[in-house]
Amino acid sequence: MKFLNPFKINDWNIKYLIISVIIFQELLWISIILEFLGINIPFIRGISAFVALFFLNGILILRILRIHELDTIKNILYAIGLGTASIMFFGMFVDLVYPFLGITLPIATDPLLITFTVFTGLLCVLSYLRDKDFDKPEIFDTAGSAVPILTFLLLPFVAIFGTYLINAYQNNILLIIMFFLIAFVPFLVAYNKFIPKKLYPLAIFSMALTLVLSTSLLTNYISGWDLQVEYYFTNVVTNASYWNSSIPDLLNAMLSLVIVVPIFSKLSGLTVVTIYKVVYPFLFVFVPLGLYSIFSGQTNKKIAFFACFLFISIFMFFLEMPYLARQEIGELFFVLMIMLMVEKGISNRNILIMTIVFIPALLVSHYSMDYIYIFLVISSYLIILLRNRNLTQKYPILGKWPVISFFFKRYGSQELPKMRYKFQILLLFSFTIVYYLLVSSSVLFNLTLTTMNNLITLSYLYLFNPNALMAVGIVTSEKSFLRSIALAIHLFIELLIAVGILSLLYRRTNMKFNENFSLFTLMSFVLLILVIVVPFLAGALNPERFYQIALIFLSLFFVIGWIRISDYINKLFRNRWNPKSVMKTSFKLMALFLAISLMFNSGVVYELLNDKPSSMVLHSSMDGPKFNNLEVAGAQWITKYRVGDEVHADSYRFLLLNGLIPYAKAKGSLYYPNSGSYMFLGTYNLLTGEFGIPQSGSTSSLKYYSLNNLTSNGTSIYDNGGSEIFI
Repeated sequence: MKFLNPFKINDWNIKYLIISVIIFQELLWISIILEFLGINIPFIRGISAFVALFFLNGILILRILRIHELDTIKNILYAIGLGTASIMFFGMFVDLVYPFLGITLPIATDPLLITFTVFTGLLCVLSYLRDKDFDKPEIFDTAGSAVPILTFLLLPFVAIFGTYLINAYQNNILLIIMFFLIAFVPFLVAYNKFIPKKLYPLAIFSMALTLVLSTSLLTNYISGWDLQVEYYFTNVVTNASYWNSSIPDLLNAMLSLVIVVPIFSKLSGLTVVTIYKVVYPFLFVFVPLGLYSIFSGQTNKKIAFFACFLFISIFMFFLEMPYLARQEIGELFFVLMIMLMVEKGISNRNILIMTIVFIPALLVSHYSMDYIYIFLVISSYLIILLRNRNLTQKYPILGKWPVISFFFKRYGSQELPKMRYKFQILLLFSFTIVYYLLVSSSVLFNLTLTTMNNLITLSYLYLFNPNALMAVGIVTSEKSFLRSIALAIHLFIELLIAVGILSLLYRRTNMKFNENFSLFTLMSFVLLILVIVVPFLAGALNPERFYQIALIFLSLFFVIGWIRISDYINKLFRNRWNPKSVMKTSFKLMALFLAISLMFNSGVVYELLNDKPSSMVLHSSMDGPKFNNLEVAGAQWITKYRVGDEVHADSYRFLLLNGLIPYAKAKGSLYYPNSGSYMFLGTYNLLTGEFGIPQSGSTSSLKYYSLNNLTSNGTSIYDNGGSEIFI
């Protein structure tokens, strides 16, 4: 079957592109009007709003820039990045300017619908004026690939039905089957069966979406840690229909939370809960798709596939990232910047324009990723400056050992496209300082200065803390034989990453890497080591989350390390085996290792072998930041009827309250009866009779108290069978 590639619609005849834009705009308008009349057609409004805002507006901007004939992955990623950024910055412009025009509620449905329709119309006019003659549509041919395409399109539905079973019937069998199905895919690639190479990106995208949905769709309400507070600030804007930029909180400065979600919620008709459970996870899974593009352009498709599989199979990707909305969008723009770094098919002028868009978008999506990107840019630029001084000629010893010469010796044969380091540094610092000073009462700017001061003055006191392995989440308080195996798997992954990095330093990867990418990779590895050995830095960046970010670069070097070890073993046996045969066997063994790793990372092994569970996704009775309908109803009741007093809850139910009442009024601590405050109990508390709060000096280990001692003198004022409130 052949048809025009819809993901490269910017290469179509301009007439068909504009007709497509008009169709989705009409669908959006009609669906909104019908809902106003009481006629609700499921999915039409949400899908048309998503395609129009996140994709087609980005496509129109690509057309205005005359960017054509990219591969499908790049076209999709750049379009979504530009579309998302346009919502951010045009939405912020609307919020700031409209009140001066007498529109006091700028983030309301009516003004947004009219404004973004006019904005899209303007993009259509500019695209026509700038690029009306280009007409080279790509034909997509599914011949011989229909069955694998259908298979991977259906795979996410296994996660959808699996989470339904766990939510409704506490049955995890379908989710366990899902993990086994995903673990089987690397074998198909290693043995060159079923999946043609052109479908590797679809396989990566499908598996990533399936894994992420298996977590995000848990319960009918949002789950997780940071997402609760993110939900609170998003709702502040959504309910008020305007953004108060002066609220002194870090999250209030993140446009990924306070502009994009409220605007999309108003136009799509989707609730904020739905956007955080479905739409943002969907956007996030374009990150591994972008990595595939980056990796395959410098190695080959099979290496890129296995590197991306490692990235999506580590538990932080699918068990934690769905609970971190701002980091999901931050990583999307982070990867877009790396794609521009290795881009060959776009002019320098357009790369500069997209850099000017994506860097600010990164900064207003997630502040920690802002700091990480600044570190990588500055440290890489310093290495380039060292190389340009030709110190190896003056001090020959600097060029004697490859590990040292990497920092001082210029490699003329290595590709070094223009990164415009000076411009990026200037843009990063100027935008960061100005934005963080003006927004949220300068709280982000003050935090930055405090963090830098503490890092300089305190870090040396704790260098090489013995608890360092906790930094990347490979050590837990649980001790068992299976946990020891899991630890060994994580250590082996990190060992192979180190081997891959050494191969890069020694220039023995047998591959031609973009030199800027190499520098960023090396410095991300250095920063990961610093996060492990410097506790205060770990506290500032959150080690597990930074490990996941570092894998954006380092996952590729796990595969490189594996291949280098395989080659070394073959050399030990005096090249007994043909190099091609060694490579094939290497991928087959890698597939086995990654399948086993996924079973441990997902918690399937612990479920099947009756070890203590590690995943609240698979184990419905496990305590964690997940909340049923009765708990949500109880939290909403106390939000509505409390008289300005504090509400106490245990460490997990406290998170639920964070999403509904101001942070200062929700307390994850013990409750004392008749003290003028409330105590909120959830289903887990009522079933077990326990109330868990962090032990003294710890933020992760909980100490459980008996409810009898806490409630015996209190008075119950609300009880719905799944939650109870005392005063």
